[in-house]
Amino acid sequence: MRADKHYVEMLDAPSPGPEAPEPPAPASPEAESGSATDAAAVAAAVQAGRDLAQSLAALRASTNLLSDRGPALASSVGANLIRAEAWRATCLLQVVRFLRGELAPSPEPVRAQAIVDQVLKAIEPERRLRSITLEERIAVGDSTIVADEQLLVGALSALLMATIALTEEPILRVTVGAEARGSEIAFSFAQEQVRPPANWATEWPAAGAARILATCNGRLVLTTASPGTDVRVVVPRLP
Repeated sequence: MRADKHYVEMLDAPSPGPEAPEPPAPASPEAESGSATDAAAVAAAVQAGRDLAQSLAALRASTNLLSDRGPALASSVGANLIRAEAWRATCLLQVVRFLRGELAPSPEPVRAQAIVDQVLKAIEPERRLRSITLEERIAVGDSTIVADEQLLVGALSALLMATIALTEEPILRVTVGAEARGSEIAFSFAQEQVRPPANWATEWPAAGAARILATCNGRLVLTTASPGTDVRVVVPRLP
C-alpha cells in the first residue's frame, strides 16, 4: 500500500508531548486468525474478479463466431462458448458478491440430486467445448441437505470447471461423484491424468468455495496425487 505524503510528514514530525505513546497491545490469537481469514477472502475475491474480467472478454469475443451466413460448426462452437463463459461469469460474480458481503446466504432444505443435476446441466457446454469425458457416479437417492442452493451449485461448478481447466488436452476424463455416507453427502470431482500447480489447493476457486461451504456446515477436502487430483465437498445430510 502506498503511504500518503500527509501521513509520512506526520510520522516524521516530533511528538507534541513529552510522553511517548503506549505500545499497542499484542493481538490475540483469535484476532490474528480472523485477520488471516479476511486476507484469504480478499485474495480470493481479487482473483475471482480478475477471472470474471477474462470470462467477460471471452464472452464478447465469442459473439464473432455467431453468424447467420457462417458455417454451422462455427455457430455451434460459438453458442457453446457463450453458454460456458456466461455460466463461468455467473459463478464468479456470485462468489465475488458473497466474499464482499453483498450476498447473504439463505440456507434451505434442498435435494442433493437437484444440486447434482444443476451442476451437470450447467457444465455441459464446457464439456462439449473441451471434449471432456465425464464419468458419473451418483448415489444420493432422496437425500436432503440444508444449503443456499445457488451458492452451493456455483461453488461446485467452479471446482469442477477448475478441475477441467487443468489441461487443454481433449483426452481428460473426470469422475463426478455424489454419495450418501451415513449422516453426510460427499460430492467429488477426480482426475488421474494431470498434475495440478503447487498453489492449486490454496488459491481461487478453492478458497472461495471453502468460505461458501462454511455457511452450510460443509467442508472442502483437496487431495493431490502425482498426477491427478481429488476434490471432495462434504455436507451434512438431513436425517
